[in-house]
Amino acid sequence: MNQIEEALNGLLTAIKGSDEYVRYQKIQQTVDELPELSAQIDTFRKRVYLLQNSHGKVDVYDETDRIGQEYRDFRKNPIVAEYLAAESALCRVIQQINWTLIEELDFEAGFVD
Repeated sequence: MNQIEEALNGLLTAIKGSDEYVRYQKIQQTVDELPELSAQIDTFRKRVYLLQNSHGKVDVYDETDRIGQEYRDFRKNPIVAEYLAAESALCRVIQQINWTLIEELDFEAGFVD
């Protein structure tokens, strides 16, 4: 095993032991036991993903408000709220890792606005 593979395995071990990952896995297990709620969460996440990747095809502010109104009560469900918070926290960890790699490796990403 080379040095990069060893470091990657160490990073994966650290992530899997992190509070964010453990929290996410715990709530994911709860959601998996509720198929109907899981499907609703996936539908919500898909709508948000499509909005975030609409690249100017829709008015982001209007659509954000529309989704917010449509899912207001849904997001008050404690399981849904915990799932979305845990997912967001884990995503921030992964984003930080990616940005740190790009910044520290002097990786050219100038084409990204």
